[in-house]
Amino acid sequence: MNTAYQIKPWTQVVTPHADILEGKLDNATYAASLSSVVRNSPNCPKVYRDARDFFNATYLTAELRKLLESVVKGLCGEAGDRVLQLRTPFGGGKTHALLCLYHLVQHRSQLQGIPQLDTLPNPGEVNVITLIGLDIDITGIPIENGPTVLTPWGYLAWKIGGYEAYALVETEDKQRIAPGNDKLRQIFADKTVLLLMDEVIIYVEGAMALTVGESNFGRQILTFIQKLTEVVRELPRAVLVYSLQASVQEAFGNEGVLNTLDKLVSRIDAKKEPVTGDEVMRVIQRRLFADVGDPAIIKEVARQQAELYRKFRESYAETNREKQQIQQQVEILAERIEISYPFHPDLLDLMYHRWGSLPSYQRTRGALQFLASTVYGLREANDTSWLITPANIPFHNEATRSAFFTQVGEREAYSSVLNADLIGRKAKVKIVDNRIGQDSPALALLKVGSRLTSAILMYSFGARGGEDRGILEQDVIAACLAPGLERTTITATLSDLREQLLYLHYVGKRYRFETKANLNKLVADEESNISGEEVLERIRTDLSKALQNPRGKVVLWPKDSAAIPDNVSQFSVVYLDPSWAEKSQELILADALTWLENRGNDKRDYKNALAFVIPKVVQMEKARKGARTALAISSLLEQKKKYKFTAGDTEELTSKGQESANEISAAIRRLYEDILLPVPDTTSNAPLRLEMIDLQSQLNTSQNLQDRVLDALKNYVFDSITPTKLVRLSGLENSETEFIKGEELVGYFFRFPNFPKLLGVDPIKKAILEAIANGVLGYVPRLTINADRPPNVENPALISFAKAIPADELDLSGYLLSPSLVMKLRAIVPADENQQILVSDSENDSNTSSGDVWGEVSRTTKAAGEGKKTVEYKSETSSIMRSVLVDIVDGKQKAHHYTLSAITNKSQIFELFQILPTLSDKADNMSITIEIKAHAVKGFDQNWLRNAIEEPLDEMDIKASTRLE
Repeated sequence: MNTAYQIKPWTQVVTPHADILEGKLDNATYAASLSSVVRNSPNCPKVYRDARDFFNATYLTAELRKLLESVVKGLCGEAGDRVLQLRTPFGGGKTHALLCLYHLVQHRSQLQGIPQLDTLPNPGEVNVITLIGLDIDITGIPIENGPTVLTPWGYLAWKIGGYEAYALVETEDKQRIAPGNDKLRQIFADKTVLLLMDEVIIYVEGAMALTVGESNFGRQILTFIQKLTEVVRELPRAVLVYSLQASVQEAFGNEGVLNTLDKLVSRIDAKKEPVTGDEVMRVIQRRLFADVGDPAIIKEVARQQAELYRKFRESYAETNREKQQIQQQVEILAERIEISYPFHPDLLDLMYHRWGSLPSYQRTRGALQFLASTVYGLREANDTSWLITPANIPFHNEATRSAFFTQVGEREAYSSVLNADLIGRKAKVKIVDNRIGQDSPALALLKVGSRLTSAILMYSFGARGGEDRGILEQDVIAACLAPGLERTTITATLSDLREQLLYLHYVGKRYRFETKANLNKLVADEESNISGEEVLERIRTDLSKALQNPRGKVVLWPKDSAAIPDNVSQFSVVYLDPSWAEKSQELILADALTWLENRGNDKRDYKNALAFVIPKVVQMEKARKGARTALAISSLLEQKKKYKFTAGDTEELTSKGQESANEISAAIRRLYEDILLPVPDTTSNAPLRLEMIDLQSQLNTSQNLQDRVLDALKNYVFDSITPTKLVRLSGLENSETEFIKGEELVGYFFRFPNFPKLLGVDPIKKAILEAIANGVLGYVPRLTINADRPPNVENPALISFAKAIPADELDLSGYLLSPSLVMKLRAIVPADENQQILVSDSENDSNTSSGDVWGEVSRTTKAAGEGKKTVEYKSETSSIMRSVLVDIVDGKQKAHHYTLSAITNKSQIFELFQILPTLSDKADNMSITIEIKAHAVKGFDQNWLRNAIEEPLDEMDIKASTRLE
């Protein structure tokens, strides 16, 4: 057989009974009523009234046939059980079993030719008596063409033997006192009687309210039933079959009566369960379908559905033993599908095992009505599924929905649940279905989200013993398997449903719907109350925290160029606001260049101190989403008393709030991807241009955004500068420039794009201090500048040069001096004004003979600008001129500072260097200033000078200046 032919939709295989095809789905259609059949009521469906139609629509299970056989044999006088109690599940209900007995015994002649009945014994004429608790009243039981009796024993006596038999118990009937066993034996005598009793509990419960002497009528009825069972068991041709509810829930809460009656008769009766296990599936097939279809097609559907199940389960299997167990489960599933077709056995199992625990669940009529409505609704919708599963219940169909609520209850509470999440015009599941359909058009018709939602809803009511409500992920996947639907798709869809559906709860790894909106709905509703301004303020706050960093200045979301400071000696990173994420790249470059050039209506001065960081629209939207959710959750937690949150609710909200905060952080880390940095424009006449730097391409993994930005700019923005470079940029190494104000030099760095970009003024200060200590710059706090003559200083002692000075003594409002200017300003004044020459001669002055030791001529002078006298020594035979403070000569002061100035030639330079280590050993600090004047007749090669002389000095970080003439 061709597979394409075999795998037809179930709608093309089965033929439902006429009542389904005609849409006759009311409860009465499936409510078998023994009373209506006995009375031959025209309102009773013909399928119940007509004995032949009834058996044609009835699947005789093995146990049900045994029941029929046991009863008719008992009526024939054969050995066997005479008192039988019925306990049955839905699909082959207790009343249905009683109807089978009624038709078989009362209308045997109409049932000729039915193979499954022909082999049963025929007891002949039987007095069939029915006692139905719903039809009789405690005030009296009217008898057709007879009196109104008051009790079941009065009724039984009249139906068996008329007034003659009734007379035996007339007194007991009128007094409502149960008769003794002997009178009951007299009533039955040797007659062939089948007594069918249904819904007895209801009648007994009502009779409990009627007082009889020191007892009550209900107790008398229970006593009667006990005696009746004792008598019937002894009679040769009488059989009593009665039904009790299978559970306390079915007994409408009459647990005490149920237990009492069960104990009274438990010693006598034989409990029969006409339908057991999977036979209920056959019962349902026979009742709902006139023709189930081609067995070969059904077998192939079962095989392929079981194969889907195998693949799914094997995706979890790890051992061969597990795979063997799966093989067994697959074989069982295929067999069960064949006997439950077109229903998936999981659907019938959940109704029996889960819904069966619900007080509202009607095991026979309600179950059949729901399944019939489902069949009708799916046929109307042209369902193309292989099977009817929990995943394709047509909740959009009103009849199906009504039958569903009849079974599970809570119609009012759950109607809003269905409308909000599954069937409403704006049902949340449509969002999931549409997304999946867009991602994978092949899955659009499957409506994966709706399939899973329907299945979870079905499993949200009732529970197996010892389990919680709801369904585990593996079970819901198994219930929703369909061709072309992979496990990964179902798993991803479940995740989407958890986020989207308002009433879906995921508790203890189980999915279930509840009438209380889950926290997702509350969060979603609260999110709608959060304004856009609040969202942006939350992002700004979190971004501000993420940007806390001592390096550089942060300007966050300036509203215009005027909000970006100018003339600040610090490099500023401008983080532009979300509106920039919506701009085109061309507009971003144009607007950023305008902000760079201008500060409001004024021209910007410090253009070399800015960088612009541009936000990205995708990450901004993620940040907005996270911020809105975080604000909503925070608001809900503040209102926890109003919403009466449990500890679990609070914990879940707190966890979701942390997740949202993490979403904001993650979005912020990737929010800014491009940096615009002003650099000199070498390609046009413009002084500068904006260079785009990709922040995301950097290797830095720091969580601090400012760190990552500055790291991306490490080749453009620096936190140090060498004294050599500073001197060169200051221009003081040129003969034309001898001084510059410190703050003016600072301004150059932050003003001109051809100057290095520095994080702040500290690197400049540090370089200046090193340059002063190294003798390549001089510094003086005040300098007198005249246009018509050289600059001068009032007190040369204030000049700092070739010595270390504390950082706090460097005031950038002071002046930086070239070494040549320092020398000029420190020049010695004329001798006639400042010095006194003393000739070393013992005859003239013995007090100035200290120079005799040296054999030198000495003279005493005042140190220029310091007011301290010095003694200078110069020997005629020495090349050294010595100058020593008088206080040192007189022993009043120790000698701490030694300055050596020397002039040498090319051949002597290396000999000079040989004495420097000796001096270095005795000195704590040394500063060496060398001035070299080299001359080449053929001229110096500039490249050679740069490579051989200047670059090695630069590499050794030796401060130097050169001049080439």
